[in-house]
Amino acid sequence: MPLHRKKPFSAKQKKMQLLAKRVSKRDQAAREDPEWDFRQRPNEESAPGGPQTAHAQTAKPATDGRNKLTSQFDKLSRVEIEDNKKRSMQPLHRLSLEDGLTMSFDDAYSADVDIPVRPEWTYGESKSVVEGREAAYFNSWLERLRASDEEMSLYEKNLEVWRQLWRVVEISDILLLIVDVRHPVLHFPPSLYRYITETTGKPLVVVLNKTDLVAENTVQAWMHYFKQRFPAVVLTRFCCYRDEALVDDTAVASMKMRRQRPRRRTHDSRLVGDLFAACRSVCETDKLGLVGWEDLIARYTDKVEEEEDSDSGDESSDGEPDEPVAPNEDADEEAHHGERVSSKYVTLGLVGHPNVGKSTIINSIVRRTVVSTSRTPGHTKHFQTIHVTPTLRLCDCPGLVFPCVVGRPMQVLAGLYNIAQVQEPYTSVQYLAERVPVERVLALHPPADARDPENFVWSAWAICEAFAIDRGFYTSRGARPDVYRASLHILRWVLDGRILLSFKPPGFFRDFAYLKELANEETQASVRSSDSASESSDTESIQPIAQKSMFALLDEENC
Repeated sequence: MPLHRKKPFSAKQKKMQLLAKRVSKRDQAAREDPEWDFRQRPNEESAPGGPQTAHAQTAKPATDGRNKLTSQFDKLSRVEIEDNKKRSMQPLHRLSLEDGLTMSFDDAYSADVDIPVRPEWTYGESKSVVEGREAAYFNSWLERLRASDEEMSLYEKNLEVWRQLWRVVEISDILLLIVDVRHPVLHFPPSLYRYITETTGKPLVVVLNKTDLVAENTVQAWMHYFKQRFPAVVLTRFCCYRDEALVDDTAVASMKMRRQRPRRRTHDSRLVGDLFAACRSVCETDKLGLVGWEDLIARYTDKVEEEEDSDSGDESSDGEPDEPVAPNEDADEEAHHGERVSSKYVTLGLVGHPNVGKSTIINSIVRRTVVSTSRTPGHTKHFQTIHVTPTLRLCDCPGLVFPCVVGRPMQVLAGLYNIAQVQEPYTSVQYLAERVPVERVLALHPPADARDPENFVWSAWAICEAFAIDRGFYTSRGARPDVYRASLHILRWVLDGRILLSFKPPGFFRDFAYLKELANEETQASVRSSDSASESSDTESIQPIAQKSMFALLDEENC
C-alpha cells in the first residue's frame, strides 16, 4: 500500500493556529476573572507594588478543573527579574557564621500576621452558605495582609488549599507539625501553633525531620531552643536514611563528602517508636485504650531490620504493623460536611510546609509506599487517611506556605516553591553563596581569562557559569554556558541535601550556650549511669566518652 504524502502546513496556517489558541485562552481567562484585561502587559509595565502585585493579591476562585488545588503565588515582573540578574553579577558579600547561619522566630515571622482559621459553622447550614462565608472571610484576610505594613514573601492564596488544613485539624486528635531540621524556625509558624493549641485546644507534637542531614549538636541545639521558647511543646526527631553522623555540618570537607554521596530511597522505621511514644504522651485519657501503644511501640523498637533498604514495591516483612488500607477516597467529602473527631479512631494529622517529608514519614511508618512523594512542592493535593491499625490512622495534609517575612530566595532554598518554575534563580544562589562557600564545595575553578585566579572575587553569576562549564551545560544556540540550568541544578542539590544549608539557633556560634549546657547534661547522665551499673570498669569506660563528647570537641575548636 503506497504511503500518503504528509500534508504541508504553511507558516500562515501556523500563525492562524496560534492566534486561535490565544483567543481561546483569553475567553477562558475572562470567564474565570471578568475584571482581567488582556491588553495590559504587567511583566513590562508594572513595578513592585504596581497593578500586577495588586492583581496577584486577589483570591482567584479556581473552583473547577485540575487547578482547584494548585498553589497560587505572586509573579515577578520583568523589571524585577532584570534587576535581580544584574545584582547577582556583583561581587559576593560574605557573611559570618553568626550573621548568616543563625535564625530566630523574630527573623522569620511577624507577630501582627496570623493565618486564616475556619469561621464558625453548624451542621444545619447548607454547603453554599458555609463556602460563601469562608470565601468572604478569606478575601478579607487577604485584604488585611495587603494593607499591613509588613512586607510578605510567598504565601498560599488559594482558599481550597487552606480548606484542606482546616479539615485535617478538625478530624485529628493529635497534630504532628513536621519541620525540616535544617531550618526549623521557618517551618514552625507561631500562628499555626496558636491555632492548634489555643483555638482548637488539641495537642501538638513537633517532629524534627531529616536529622541525618545535619550534625548531632545542631539537632540538640534546636531541641533546646524550642523547649525554651515553647515549654509545653513535645519534640521528637525523625529521619528516613541511614547515614553516618556529621561531626561538623559547617565544615567544607564534610559538605564535599555529602555532595559526592548518592541518596537511595529507603523506608527506615527505627525512630517510629519514639514518634509513637511522643503521641502516647499527649493522647487524651479517654482514647488511650483504643490503641495498644505499648505493643505498637515495641514492634518498631524491638524489631531488627534484616534488609538494608527496601524498594517501593517490596512486600512488607513479618512483624510489622497491621496491613494499612488504601487511602480513604471519601475523606474529602466526609470532612467537607463537618466530620468531627471520631470516637472510633485515634487520628494523627501531619501538617506543615511543602517538602518537609510528611508523606515520607507515613511511608516509613508502614514500611512501604502508600503515599506518593516528590520533591516538587504541592505534590500532595487532597488530604488522605491511612490506617496503621484498626483504631489508629494517619491523615496526610497537603503542604501549604504560611505568611512570613523571610525573603523569597530563602523560601526557594527551603523547597517551598517549585524550583522548575523559578523565574529568576540567581538571587537564591547569591543568598546561598553568601553563607556557604559554594565554589569550594563544588570544587569550581575561576574563569580562564581571569587576571588573578588566586584572588578571584566570585559572584553568584560566576558560580553558576563555572558550574555550567564543569557539568557541560551549554545552550543549543551559540554554545554558551547555560547559566539558568546550572543555577536550577544547584538549587536542587540544596533541596536534596547534597549542598548543605543548615541554620542554627541564635548564639550558637557566639557562646555555645546550648552546647555547653547539653554537654553538662550528657556528662551527668553518663556519670549516673556508670555509678548505677558498677563501680569498676564501667566508670573508666564511660567517663572519657563524656569528656570527649561532640559538644566538648566543638567547644574546644571554637568553630
